[in-house]
Amino acid sequence: MRATIITIGDEILIGQIVDTNSTSIARKLNAIGITIGSKLSIGDTAEAITEAVTSAMEQNTITIITGGLGPTKDDITKHTLARIFHSELRYNDTEGEHVRALLARRGIAFTELNRGQAMLPECCTVLHNAHGTAPGMWFETPQGGVVVSLPGVPFEMEHLMDDEVIPRLKARYELKSIVHSTLITRGIAESILAERIAAWEEALPHHLHLAYLPAPNIVRLRLSAYDVEGEVTKREIEAQFERLHAIIGDNIVGMEDASVERLCHDILTTNNLTLAVAESCTGGTIASKFTAMAGASHYFMAGMVTYSNEAKCDILGVDADLIAAHGAVSQEVAIAMAEGARRVAHADYAISTTGIAGPTGGSEAKPVGTVWMAVATPQGTRAVLRNAGTDRGQIISRASAYAIEMLYDELKKR
Repeated sequence: MRATIITIGDEILIGQIVDTNSTSIARKLNAIGITIGSKLSIGDTAEAITEAVTSAMEQNTITIITGGLGPTKDDITKHTLARIFHSELRYNDTEGEHVRALLARRGIAFTELNRGQAMLPECCTVLHNAHGTAPGMWFETPQGGVVVSLPGVPFEMEHLMDDEVIPRLKARYELKSIVHSTLITRGIAESILAERIAAWEEALPHHLHLAYLPAPNIVRLRLSAYDVEGEVTKREIEAQFERLHAIIGDNIVGMEDASVERLCHDILTTNNLTLAVAESCTGGTIASKFTAMAGASHYFMAGMVTYSNEAKCDILGVDADLIAAHGAVSQEVAIAMAEGARRVAHADYAISTTGIAGPTGGSEAKPVGTVWMAVATPQGTRAVLRNAGTDRGQIISRASAYAIEMLYDELKKR
């Protein structure tokens, strides 16, 4: 069973907004055994919508559309679908009253434009949108497929997918499972990882498909299987990943959404240890990764973004002469920052980063991407020099990951 996802809106095509709808829809469809055949973003024209929907109906059984259902004249999805399915628009009393009541609660007058949102193709099944004024629409195709049109507002689309679309698809079609399972590795480059697990990969059954998904200092290994018996295949994938522990056990972080910061979080929480962070080039990224996790208040003492040299001295107590002698991006300053953060916050452990995130500020001796990081512990302080790349965003992301890796390595030693 395959689906096409179509997102409509010039704002997507010109990069004014990021299309998150297709990602969410794809996950929800995959979870019930529907493969995504294609994704397409198109503009707000009848020609583009007609061409995309007609083609999608020919290629795949299910078509999910988002966008273009608002009250203004540039929202033409509903009118175009009515023409595609040779249907007239009729006023739906139930939806009209819903729109009127919703607008009244918001203190907005019910105008002719708002009334138009209750004008719906006669041939469609109306999908009630309890959270907005644009109802969804479910069309049956002569070939036994379906076309579903949903509002582009993400939270409205989410509710309609969960409450209306997914239950209807499960009731209409006999769906086999699609199984995805992901193992997270750390501290090993993708190419080296591929070499080390080559024999394991070669021995995988033909119905299990392996994908490498690299990110800063981690590589995700995803095993997928399509049109299978779900529980049996899940156990088979678990057994395959278990075999990897004998090959790359030291590099395995965990499954699915596991992260090195989560491992640190668990160790700190379990052992009643505390943490502080002093960041320069990473600008608070490390602190945000920890504080995003529920329960961080049990161990996270402080996060200090000491971007300027003056802040390093005034807040962390770094000696100005140390900066003058070695530069802010140096082993000596990274150590002083970590030790200062540990001291100021009265923490057991502290992380520091200082580097050149670019795009300017580099030199031959210290090019853009140069990052010193340190971890201060009850046993002492360790500093490491890394080159984190050439792009500013990449440098911040990689340096944050490297520093958290250092913390994890130190926590494991205790």
